[in-house]
Amino acid sequence: MDSLLKTLSCLMLLAVITIQLLLVSPYRERLTDDTINGRVLKIYESVIKRGTVVLDAMGNYEPNTAYIIINGDKKKMVDKFPAELNLSDGDIVEIQLKQGNPPFYVFLFSRKGSIKTDLKGSTVLINPGINRMFSVLGD
Repeated sequence: MDSLLKTLSCLMLLAVITIQLLLVSPYRERLTDDTINGRVLKIYESVIKRGTVVLDAMGNYEPNTAYIIINGDKKKMVDKFPAELNLSDGDIVEIQLKQGNPPFYVFLFSRKGSIKTDLKGSTVLINPGINRMFSVLGD
């Protein structure tokens, strides 16, 4: 009985390795073709959209007075602008400016990847407190 279980486990492992190698090979599209139920994801595609956003500032920004908040978590204290953020779809970006600091403007400098934002204007005025910048949408 012990040798039977070892043999079966080796056959299962061999089957898993073979299937994984076939899915990486150029024959993947032929093996996973299901045009009736929808399009098959390519190897480099993902369901989650990711990208990079660079924020820049205008006005009198004092270093280390603002936090970038993503989904309610303080992610980065901004020592200088431009600030680069790695985001995925569904993220909400906010900026918290410490009390007693002068307001300044933040704008979207660049966007890379398969994401877009719901930013309404070209600049956002950042007052002391928490200010919502935008949320990230999948392309």
